[in-house]
This record gives sequence, structure tokens and C-alpha cells, in this order.
Amino acid sequence: MVSTIYDIAFKPDGTELIAAADNKVLVYDGSDGTLLKSLKGHKDYVYAVTYSYTGELFASGSADKSVIIWNDSHEGTLKYSHNESVQCIAFNPFSNTLLSCSVTDFGLWQESNKNVSKYKVYSRCCTCAWNSSGEIFAIGMFDGSVGIRSETDGELLHSIIRPGGEPVWALTFASPRIDYTTQSSKGKINYGPVHYPGETLVVTDWSKTISFYNLEGKIVPPNEKNLDFDVFSIAYMNNGSFLIAGGINKNILLYTREGTCLGCVAIMDSWVTVIKVKPKSNTIVVGCVDGGIACYQLMFSTVHGLHKDKYAYRLNMTDVIIQHLNKQINTRINCGDLVKKVAVYNNKLAIQLSDKINIYNQVSGDKENEILDYRLVERINQNFECSLLVICSEHLILCQEKRLQCYDFKGIRQREWVMDSLIRYIKVIGGPSGKEAILLGLRNGLICKIFVDNPFPVIVYQLKNAVRCLDISQEKKKLAIVDENGVCTTVSLLTKEIFFSEPNSSSVAYNTDNENLLCYSGNNILSVKALNFTPNIQKMQGFVVGFSGKKVFSLHLYQMSTIEVPLTNHMYQYLEKKMYKEAYDIAILGVTENDWSILGNDALENFDFEIAKKSFAKIKDCRSLMLIYEVEEMFNKGLSKPQILGYIFSYQGRFRDAATVYQQNDLEINALDMFSELRMFDEAQEYMLKTSVTTQKAILRKKAEWAELSNNMAIAAKMLVDSEDYDKAIQIMIDNDWLDMVLQTLRKINKGNTELLRTIGYYLIKKEEFNVASSIFTSINDVRSLLNMHIAARQWDDAFAICHNNQQYMDIVYLPYARWLAEEGRFDEAQEAYKKSGNISEAFSVLNSLAKNSLNEKRYIDSSYYYWKLAITYLLKSQTKLKYIDKFYESLRYADVYYAYDTVYKCTIEPYTSIRKDNLFNILRYLILNINDIPNISRIQILLTFVELCKEFKAYKTARLALDQLTQLNYPIYYESQIHYSLIDIRVTPFTDNEDLLPLCFKCGLHNPLLGKKNCTQCKTEFLYSFYSFEILPLVEVKIDNDITDEEAVNLISKETGDGDVNISSIIHSNDPTKDIILTKDQLLRLDNTNCFIQKWQKPLKYRYFLNVLQDINISQCEECFKFFLLDDYEEAFLENDCCPFCRKKIIHPQDVDKVI
Repeated sequence: MVSTIYDIAFKPDGTELIAAADNKVLVYDGSDGTLLKSLKGHKDYVYAVTYSYTGELFASGSADKSVIIWNDSHEGTLKYSHNESVQCIAFNPFSNTLLSCSVTDFGLWQESNKNVSKYKVYSRCCTCAWNSSGEIFAIGMFDGSVGIRSETDGELLHSIIRPGGEPVWALTFASPRIDYTTQSSKGKINYGPVHYPGETLVVTDWSKTISFYNLEGKIVPPNEKNLDFDVFSIAYMNNGSFLIAGGINKNILLYTREGTCLGCVAIMDSWVTVIKVKPKSNTIVVGCVDGGIACYQLMFSTVHGLHKDKYAYRLNMTDVIIQHLNKQINTRINCGDLVKKVAVYNNKLAIQLSDKINIYNQVSGDKENEILDYRLVERINQNFECSLLVICSEHLILCQEKRLQCYDFKGIRQREWVMDSLIRYIKVIGGPSGKEAILLGLRNGLICKIFVDNPFPVIVYQLKNAVRCLDISQEKKKLAIVDENGVCTTVSLLTKEIFFSEPNSSSVAYNTDNENLLCYSGNNILSVKALNFTPNIQKMQGFVVGFSGKKVFSLHLYQMSTIEVPLTNHMYQYLEKKMYKEAYDIAILGVTENDWSILGNDALENFDFEIAKKSFAKIKDCRSLMLIYEVEEMFNKGLSKPQILGYIFSYQGRFRDAATVYQQNDLEINALDMFSELRMFDEAQEYMLKTSVTTQKAILRKKAEWAELSNNMAIAAKMLVDSEDYDKAIQIMIDNDWLDMVLQTLRKINKGNTELLRTIGYYLIKKEEFNVASSIFTSINDVRSLLNMHIAARQWDDAFAICHNNQQYMDIVYLPYARWLAEEGRFDEAQEAYKKSGNISEAFSVLNSLAKNSLNEKRYIDSSYYYWKLAITYLLKSQTKLKYIDKFYESLRYADVYYAYDTVYKCTIEPYTSIRKDNLFNILRYLILNINDIPNISRIQILLTFVELCKEFKAYKTARLALDQLTQLNYPIYYESQIHYSLIDIRVTPFTDNEDLLPLCFKCGLHNPLLGKKNCTQCKTEFLYSFYSFEILPLVEVKIDNDITDEEAVNLISKETGDGDVNISSIIHSNDPTKDIILTKDQLLRLDNTNCFIQKWQKPLKYRYFLNVLQDINISQCEECFKFFLLDDYEEAFLENDCCPFCRKKIIHPQDVDKVI
């Protein structure tokens, strides 16, 4: 059954929405429309809902004659009744006073008063609303009247009688109008109708009219407007700027504040019963007769135009604001119709409305303290369809896709251009009146120029990508373009040369007062660039639309802002290049007095007197202007430039600079005169010292000291070189990092000065001048320094070549070489280098890091290898400290387990595997028996895989034991179903194992359980595995007599005098299985060495001896890690890895292995 939506109300913070539907109050989430609750308290249709201003209460009125007050927890707290059906309710916007209206009366409920004051009415109440201050309210009646009443006692203050007596079904109050202009009211223009600025009561009735009244009930402009449908609901939005209306025509229509229709927002499937606006937003919610609730967010696009410092933009859809950006004045034009386009050019303004274009002319605002004023001069009564609109002095240019049309101000089409591609950007760049030039940017990357009086476009430039934005320089010599990819490119219009390209740009603008200055923006960054210098960057929101003087005009959302940018850096960039005219052009846009002084002095020192005069005149520096006139007279008299420059420096008090200029240009007499006039006799005496060579050198040293004290280090160093004081000179050069001077001075230094040459060599190493440093150290026979140089240069071949003839320096090379190898990722070589350097601790640290990193990256085979290397390292360290033996066994155990687990891990993550199932079964069994306290291994995955293989190999008893272990673990939830299924599945199997799978002890002959221990349960003999397939090998460990050393035992076994008649089985089975088997010298001598295997561990460990019980089984042993393999496994490993699979020792050929049976 369809339930009509009779009313809707938003919580003041917008978080909740309540709707009246059927006999329920529906509560929705205000952000996503989720139904939160359905409140049942009424027995009949709910006609009205409303929220209090605090959001703590809301109320509902129903056809069951009752009003319920609900709290913010959606619980009914109070209920009162009327004599008839409740039609409408509304909370006071500033208090918790509730106005409720029924068919025959209305009531005022206050939170502080338990009694509800009710007042009789003589017509049916249809709608009600409070004004913005909450002091009065209005009730619309069925007989066409409206009563304006007091909040305190409900007294009727004013009455409105609508002609025709049609029911008043919707009314609301509009807040006072907001004026956006900043200048005095004299500058405000109203070319549309004049409307009432105060708070307005808006009334609609079923005579299809909308009327406007003040708070005294008097009709105000625009008085009354006719509609073409009956209105059910109206609401103001955007601070009263727009009116939303809906009703019987099923449309949601947008109007201006004064009732001018702007367009249709949406078309519904049934009558619109209620429209409400979400607080502090442009979102509206609509309720319909068919029970539908729809939400719409209204977006208002920016309509604007800019030319130089004049900016015009649309406000409230029907008004236009014109700003003079530099003078910070503006004015407003009320058009009374929908503004579609705005264009501005010099003193012209064009506004396109729904059915006409108005042309305005600026009549005031250019003079100081003058208000901005525009006057309507022409009106073109035509409806134009265009995407872009620009205005010239005498013409309008309309753009629609590829077509440009030129109209005069009478509406007569003068000319038309059709481009090859879609027009993306259009800009009037000036010209004589009626002959203006216009730049066009097309989607195909073409930039064209057209003239208003010429039918033929001129191609200016061609880009590869579509044009987004463009601008032309002040003198029309340069063009800046931003393409679709955000690349800003500037080109010369004369030579088509590209000056520069910058990415990440969205807009660009040339300075209207300087040919070489432009700015571009993108990614909230504003860049200001002069010529081809480095741009000055600062943060800025929005994108740049204009650049005049030192002011950048930026548009962010709907707001135009003016930003003053500093130009000092750009002036200094020109000064560095001695471009004084360009620097002056920048300075006149706005720099500080100090900048003007720097510009003037720099220009004067480079004899640009014209710029210097202008600069000092700007800051009224009369003393500097007098100096310029004196210098010009000296110049006219023929004095040399060094003489004039020295005079300028001395005039400015820069005496030492003046002396330097004189000295550099053989004008020491001038310096002497200057010092004498200034009574600086010590300085004068230095210039008078011209005696012997030794004395001259001393004078040079004094001058050097003077230059050093004056921080003129270059001159000081030069003088010290000239005085042959090379030690101090080289020190100054090194302190100031003057490499070229050091190399020049090096040629003059005696080869016997070894310390100074060594100092220069060390400096050259820092500067990576290795060839020169090498020649220096070779010349002074400094082998250690030469070696350190090769190490610093990473020239290891040269370093080892030196060490070949100088073995005592070998330790110096190997340690940095090992560190370099570790940095390059060559860890195995680094380990060998560390060992050769004797730095075992650092090698150990690197190995430890490699092991942990590979473990974190789940490279278990690499982890096994590194832990094997760690074990060997610990074994070496245990030769001096026995405490490392435990670390050796721990690392060896880690290596074994990670080696085995690598195969299991790869089987679980790779889609295909070549591992045989019986081998995988053996590996899993080995892991289960050995993974106690081993980190980074999934015991759950091991047990799960093992259970599946047990079921496949009919080892059901072992599968149950594995499942018991698995259930005792904390496993992830996604394994739960698999484990439970396995537990159920295993219950239907017998509690037995396949006897062929049970491990056999080759010492006592007992079959052990699959998940027993790592050794035999009876004789405690350790099971030995083939470290490829992990099958148990027929090997039994034996001991040798205490009086036999390992070396003697190996010698006895290796002798070929034995006849091999020793029965290994009889030796093993003749002894007590629980005791060790001890062999005598005679037994060792008679052993067949092909059946005996020895693990030759380094000290402090002892050798271990193993006998092959079953000679038909061929077994191999790795000589490096002492791991055992079945011969077939060993050959397979050779084919796969070409090395031992565990320790990675290179295998030459399987036939060359010593221990093969």
C-alpha cells in the first residue's frame, strides 16, 4: 500500500530527517537516507512533523487529533489533543514553543507550561510558519485569508485577505536581503525591478499565484506573480537567495527570492506534497503523493568574465557584481532574470539573460574616490545559444562549439568563422575600436588569431594537445599556453621558439605592465617567472586569472581574490645578468626603498648612469644623484673606468674596495693618495715599501694578512703564493675549497715538501681527483696514503696490487673491502673478506642480519643457508669461548628446520610442485618432531598438510594424533571448518597405521611410531635422514676406544689393508641396544672404508663415526656440512643445483665424491 509523504523536517544539524507517512513517523539518517526508526504513536494519518531549534525535541501532528512531543532518543515524552484533526505544526526558531493548528483551532505549547493555550478560528488551518526572529507567526486558511499573530498570546496582529478566496496551502518567511556590494549605495544599480529588502512573507494559494507581504500584512514588490500550477509546498534556501516550489504539476521549480523562475530542478512521478531544505547546505528533500522521498543537491556554476583589472560575476543567478580589482570597489546590477553569460572588455559589459543580451557602458569609477557605475546602452532582444561570450568595443562574439559569430549591438550578424576543431578558450587581446584581435585555443592544439573586421583567421601556433588556457604578453611578442596535460609552454610569436615548458599547470597569465613577467598556477602553487630565470613559488588556492603590476588575481571556487607577490627576487635575477633596464622595469611595479638603492648602486658601478639616476630619483637620494653628476663629468674628461670606480667606492665609504680596484689596475698611486687623504698612514706605508725581493715578499705577506683580515681570501692566497709561503696559501685554498687554485699552485711546490704534498693529496681525495692524488703519493713514496686513496676511490684491484708487494698492509684493505661487498649485496664474498680481515664479530653481525631479513621475507632456503654460516661462525668462536657451543647447535637446528620447511612452504603457495608425496610426508614428519620453539613457521599448516597425507597413506592413527595437536593450537577462524571436517572424517577410519610407514631403528630393529621422538624409543639411537627426501638412513653411530685419537681412527679406516670381513650387523646386534657401540683398533683396521662415514667437526667438537647397516643402499655424504644423502637424491640435487642443496658447496661431479657406496 502506497503511503503519501505529508511532511518532512530536518534536525537543525542535518544529521536526521523525519517524515510523516501513514500513521507513522519515519526517522532517516540525514547523510545517506538509511531508515533508523519507524515511530508508532498515532492512530491515524500523520499530517505534520517539525523539529525544535535545538534539535532536542521534535513533534508530530495527526488526523487522530493529537500532537506528540518526541525527544532526541525517539521516545514520546508528551501528548496533547485538539478538537479536530491536526493540519500543521511548527516550532519557534528561538524557543521550544510549538504552534499546532487543527481544523477549528490552533494551540501554543511551551515546554515550561503544562497547559496548552488554544484559540478558535473560523476557517480551516492549512499551513503555518514562524518569522526569523520567532516573534510572530502566520497561519494560512482554507478561506484564502492569512493571519499574522503574536507569539506571546496568539493575538491577531494583521490579516491578509486573498482575492478569490482560494485556500492558502503554503506560506513561508524570507529573511532580509543580503547586499554583497562593498561601496556606498550610490554605486548600486537596479536595472531590474526594485524589490523589498526586509523580511518578507511569501504566500501561495490555489488561484495559482504567489504573493509577497511585509510583516504588517501589506503587499510589497514584486507584489503578486502568476504561476501555472497549484503549489503544495515552498521553501527558501541559500540564506533566502532562492525559492523552491512544488505541487500538482509534479515539477520541482527553482525561483529567485522574488519569484522569477530560473528552471526545473527535477520532475517527479506524482504530485509533490512537501519540500524541505537541509540546514546550511544546498540540498533539498522532496516528498510525494506516491510515498517517494527524493534528495537533490543543487550546484550553482560560476558565470564570470575578466579583462585586465575588471571582473564581473553572477550572483544569486539573476544579479551581476562588477569589481574593480585594483581599487577594491564594486557595484551590483539586478537583472531580474536568469543570467546565462557575462563578458567584460574595457568599459563595456555584456550580460546574456534568458531571452536577451544587455549591453552596459561604464560611466564612472576610473577616477580616485569615484563610485563604480554602469549604464544600460543597448538591448538585443534575441535568444542566443552559445558556450562562450566575449564583448568588444562595438561587437559581441558568440562561440558555439566550432562556430564563432560576430554581432553588432543592434543584434545584426556581421561575420562568422568556422574552425576545424572545438573552441576551448577565447580571449580579446585588444586593438582599435571595431577591429579588435581575438585569440582562440582549439581542442586540436591550434592557436588562431582573428580580427573582428576580417573573415580570415590567422594561425599563430600549433600544439600537440588540446588548449586549456592561454595569454599573450603586453607587447604581443610572446604567447603562453597551458595544454590539456597541464604543461605550460611559452613561445615567441616572431620566431616560434619555445622559451620554456613547465608541467603541473592549470592556468597562466602575462603581466599587463611588463613584457617578460608572467605567472602560472597548478596544484595550489603560484609560480611567478621573469624571462628564463628560476620562478618564484608560493602557495595559493585556486587558479590565476590575471596579473597586473605586482597583483595576481586568483579565482577559488566562487571567490576572486587579489594577491600581492614580491618582485625583489626577479629584480636581483636581472642584476646578476647586468640587465639594468629590465631590472628597472620590474622595480617600477613595486619594490622596497632598499631594493631601489641596490639597483641604483649596481647600475652606477657598471656605468649605467640613466638607470642609476632614475633609481635614486625614486627614493629621493640627493647625495647619490650628486655623485652621478660628478662621475659623468669625470667620464667626459676621459678618466678610465677603474679610476672612476675607485672614486665611486671611496665616495661611498668603501675604501678597501677602492684600494682593491686601484691595485688590480696598476693604480697604486691613486690608492696611496686616497689613504693619505684619509690619514690612513699604515696602509699608505705598505704601498711605499719597494725595496729588495725579500722585503717585497714580506710586503706581500703583509698585504695577504690585510686581505685575510678583510676577508678577501682569494687575494690573500694569491699574495701568499707570490711570496712563496705555500703552506698558508694552500691552507686558505683548502678552507675555501678552491680546487683550481690548489692545482695551479701544486706545480710550484718543491717535491721535498712531503707534508704539504701529503696535505694536498688528502684534499684531492676528498674532491675525488684520484689521478692527481695518486701521482702525488707515488712521488713521495707514501704507500699507506696511496692505499687509502684507492680504498676511498673503490679501486680495489689497484689496492690489492699494492698489497701484493706490501703484505703488511693487507689487513688495511680487507675490512673496507668486506664492507663494500656487503653494501653491494655480495654477502658470500663479504664473509670471506671479513674472515681474512680478522673481523669475525662484524661478519657475524652481517650474517645475523641476513638471516633475520630472509626469514622476514619468507626466503626459508636462504635463512637455512645463513643460519648454517652462523653455526660455523659460532663453532670458530667456541674454540676460544666454549659458551658458543650451544649457539652452534641452536643455529644448526634452525638451519636444518628452515631447510626442510622451505619445501613445505613452497608447496602451499605455489600452484604446482614437483615434490613427491612420500618425500613431502617424510619432511612433514621430520618438521613435527623438530619445530619446537622455531619462529616464523606455521605449525598449523604443517599439521594440516600432514593430516591429509596420513589419510592418503592410511596412517589413520597418526592422523588422529596430529589432529589432537592441531586442536590445542590457536588457529585462525578460516581454518576452523577444515579442521572440523577432518575431525569428523577421521572418526570413520580404523585406529591403525600402515605398518610400511613406521620408522625402523637399524640398531635394535624396533618399529617406532610415526610421531614418536627424534630417536628410537627403545635404544635411544638417533634417526639419521637423507637431507633431500628425508628418508631414514640405515646408519648407526659407533664410538672409538678412548685410547684412540680421531686422527688415528681416520688413518686406520682409510687404510686398504682391511679385508672387509667384519660383519657390521653382528657388531651392532651383539651389543646391548641401549649401550654405545665401541670399536677397537683391530675392528677399525678391518672395516671397509666405503661403509664407514665420518663427520669431521672442528674443535672443540669430536669426530662422529657412522656405519652403513645395509650395504645395498648407496649413501653419499657432503664433505662440507656432513649431511647424508641417498645416492639418487644426491645425483638429483647435483642436476638441480650443481651444489650441495644444504650448504651450497660446489659439486664437481657426483663420481668424484669420496664417500659413495
